[in-house]
Amino acid sequence: MKNLIESCSSHLIVRDTLMSGVAEVEDNPQLEDALNTVVSSSAEEFDTSSEAETSDEDDIPYYEQAVVDIRKGDRYQCMICTVEMDYTCNMYACPHCYRVFDYECIREWALKSTHKSPDNVWKCPNCYHPSKQVPAKNKYTCWCGKNMHPEPNPLEPNSCGQTCDAPTCVHGCSKTCHLGPHPQCMRIIKIKCLCGRHSREVLCFESKKEQKFFQCGEPCGLTLPCCVHKCKRKCHKGPCGKCPEVLNGSIKCYCGEQRKDKILCKDVVIQGRSVNKKGEKWIGAFACSKIRSVTYSCGNHAFTEDCKAPPSLPKRVQCPFAPKMLKTCPCGKSPLKALDKVRTRCTDPIPTCDSICGKRLQCGKHECPFTCHTGPCMDPCLVSDKVQCSCHARSFMVPCQFETEPHCNTKCESLMSCRRHRCVERCCSGRSLAQRREKTIFLARDRLDESLVEAEHICLKQCNLKLACGRHYCQNKCHPGSCPPCLESDSNDLVCPCGRTVVPAPVRCGTKLPSCPYPCVKTLQGPLDCGHPPMPHKCHSSEVQCPSCTAPVFKTCNCGKNEKVRTVCFQKNVSCGKICKLPLKFCHHGCQRACHEVGKCQTTCNQKCALQRSNCSHTCQWKCHGSNHCPDTPCKIRVLLKCECGRLESYAQCGATNEKSSIELSQLPCNEECEVLKRHRTLMEAFGIRDESSKLRQINEIQNLAEKVATFEELLLPFTEATLSIYARQTTWCSQIASFLDRLMDENNRQSLHFKPMRAPQRNFIHEIAKAYNLYSESQDMEPKRSVFVKKNVDSRRPLISLEEALPLYQSFKQFQKEKKAQDLEKSKTHRILNVTVEESQMKPAKATYNGLIIRGILDGVTEDDIKDCFGQYLKYTLLSNPVYSTLSSSELIIYPHDYHSVTVNVENDLRQLVGHFDHIVRDKFIGESVAVCQVEKYLEGMNSDGKEEYSHKRDVSSLQLSEVKADTKGTLKDADADAS
Repeated sequence: MKNLIESCSSHLIVRDTLMSGVAEVEDNPQLEDALNTVVSSSAEEFDTSSEAETSDEDDIPYYEQAVVDIRKGDRYQCMICTVEMDYTCNMYACPHCYRVFDYECIREWALKSTHKSPDNVWKCPNCYHPSKQVPAKNKYTCWCGKNMHPEPNPLEPNSCGQTCDAPTCVHGCSKTCHLGPHPQCMRIIKIKCLCGRHSREVLCFESKKEQKFFQCGEPCGLTLPCCVHKCKRKCHKGPCGKCPEVLNGSIKCYCGEQRKDKILCKDVVIQGRSVNKKGEKWIGAFACSKIRSVTYSCGNHAFTEDCKAPPSLPKRVQCPFAPKMLKTCPCGKSPLKALDKVRTRCTDPIPTCDSICGKRLQCGKHECPFTCHTGPCMDPCLVSDKVQCSCHARSFMVPCQFETEPHCNTKCESLMSCRRHRCVERCCSGRSLAQRREKTIFLARDRLDESLVEAEHICLKQCNLKLACGRHYCQNKCHPGSCPPCLESDSNDLVCPCGRTVVPAPVRCGTKLPSCPYPCVKTLQGPLDCGHPPMPHKCHSSEVQCPSCTAPVFKTCNCGKNEKVRTVCFQKNVSCGKICKLPLKFCHHGCQRACHEVGKCQTTCNQKCALQRSNCSHTCQWKCHGSNHCPDTPCKIRVLLKCECGRLESYAQCGATNEKSSIELSQLPCNEECEVLKRHRTLMEAFGIRDESSKLRQINEIQNLAEKVATFEELLLPFTEATLSIYARQTTWCSQIASFLDRLMDENNRQSLHFKPMRAPQRNFIHEIAKAYNLYSESQDMEPKRSVFVKKNVDSRRPLISLEEALPLYQSFKQFQKEKKAQDLEKSKTHRILNVTVEESQMKPAKATYNGLIIRGILDGVTEDDIKDCFGQYLKYTLLSNPVYSTLSSSELIIYPHDYHSVTVNVENDLRQLVGHFDHIVRDKFIGESVAVCQVEKYLEGMNSDGKEEYSHKRDVSSLQLSEVKADTKGTLKDADADAS
């Protein structure tokens, strides 16, 4: 023991030395020798002690070794939670393999397994023995089950200390409450032989085995069932059985026609005394195989008879065909008196009637189909029945003697219990029940109940689908719904690449590692190959690549036109976005591809030719044909043709070729409506309007007329006032309706138009505008499908001017009327003018606290011109007039107005509204880190002398520029200040 303590102290010294630094052991040879000595000595001692322990532990069973390990507290692990168990734990032992588990763990295991199992069965994690009994909540017991919630026992864990008393035999288990199988009972008891005459003493655990084979060897001697002989079998168990003795002598049968010299006693059956016609009497012991023919009392007919006791005597039995015995025809439906045929002897023929026999045949299902007859009925039965097949899909005519059911060739195709496969049997007997089941609505919990499915359609295949884990396969029978979760587990921890997020073992199969919130380990390994530091990102699996470098850099674009295109580091294909426009080699067009590598212009041109045609003012519309001449085809561009007065307009194809001129030089002939327009001009001349050739000029004159007329009717417009007022509010929809009516008037083959269902206000507008076209209109159908139907009249025509042209005239008229009313109202009012004096302090706004913006953290490569280009477009619409950009250092820059000493609160409000927007811009465009409002005086006073000179120089330049443009921009700045305030 002393040596062991010294070796342990040496171990502690060596361990402390190792903890202080491993390098010292390598540099100190004396310490290394001491370490080897201590390790070798301690190893020898521990080996001897471990050998003693293992030799003792190898002799005990594994279930008793489990109790020893639990008693020590650091050697026995729960198979589910992998935590070491001690005597204070609540324990549960498998009744088959005696593996010990933590009670709460095995209960949770059983609950989860039964919920996911269709037959509510859970299995032991060690031996996989199935069980349906789930451990009750908080009802853990000792090993023998007598004591619930046993107290902690450090000597015998989970043992109550009482006698086990398990009912293994009549005495019960005499061992103290224990884990594992029960020992054999060694008490001595008496057992009897099979016949019960003799007894002997044996051990209790051997009594059942000895009881089966213990025989005394003496004859039984009990009376046999024949009540004559005794049982000669040696000591046996159960009844003695039939008598095996043989009787000798002359033994007759029941009819007396056969004899036997020997017969077994068990074959003798006495039925009664027998008498023949000579008066001889005897007792028959058996029935012979001979069939006797016995005559009736008439002597003309006879019947057959088997050997029986007593036998029938000849001419003693009344003849059934005698006139006194036979009263009806053979079928029994008609009396012989009604047939008018008298019989005097039994040999006279028996008259028959015209009825169907109808007697039950030997098959028991059908009746004789023949007409009343003598002799036996139809045998065998030849009647055919209409029988449905097994699946009840078809019917067949089946003979009566056909024992099996008929089968058709219809495939079942019913869903099996798994709801994945279908029945492939032909003429399945469960098809009709399956059709009824498929029409029945089941609850979700009843879909797993196979008792509701017919036996023929219970799927017996193996599921064998891949589980959610993606590695293992379902071992259950084919089932509906999703497969249960995988119960496999791994004994290794699940660790993320950085090692800071761990899922401890056991790890259930399919468990995914949660996202690690810590940074990736590669962000700590120095700069990337490009020289930039890695972008900060979270830890990820090794299968996922780290994000590419997104540091802002300048690169040359693909075409080489721009050498400083701002982009990110990982981007290789840099484009300036400009169109190439280099002349192509095979045609007169330029390349239309966006910025691309030099020498990779487009190889095919998809543009239009666009060369001037020879005989018209249009260009060639064909696809680019290279250096070939343009095809000499008629020009297909539509040109506008007008009549002489300019009212009629029509479009037609140009049609020009190299030999034919364009049609655009011709005019349309005027029609009757042109004459109406001329009359309208005459009417305008009456109001003082001169005749003009241009229609636009004519409309302008009518607009001047709108200011002279007093009523709407004097405008002579084709539309009503309600139509124009609705068009002013709903211009788009009303224009669509007008275009539909114009198309109807242009199509000569079409006479009517039916609009889709709409509301009443929309229908009223169509009725109103139809009056301008002189169309017939009516509303049809009932609400809510009521719609409008319009139809051409003989005098239907398009109005002289459109809604779009008439609306300005109507609005001008309404405006003139409104102004006229306002003038009349103004004349009737009296105005009072008051002079109010405003103090000078109230006219001047307060001065601002912050009068500039400061940009911090400016990135490398960003110049002052870049900032001006970025923010100048926003500052020109604010009160920050003539902004000055002043660089404080390499990473800071301020923006302030040239007159920052007199900046008002209005300018400060503009700065506060812009600072959030500018802060987002500098981050998004990789300019700097942040933007904030500031006091310009503090930064300008803190600058060094060089900075002050530079700032004063910039201020002088700004003042000079301001003085040059002050005269031109004075009015503009005032307007901008007014708009901003």
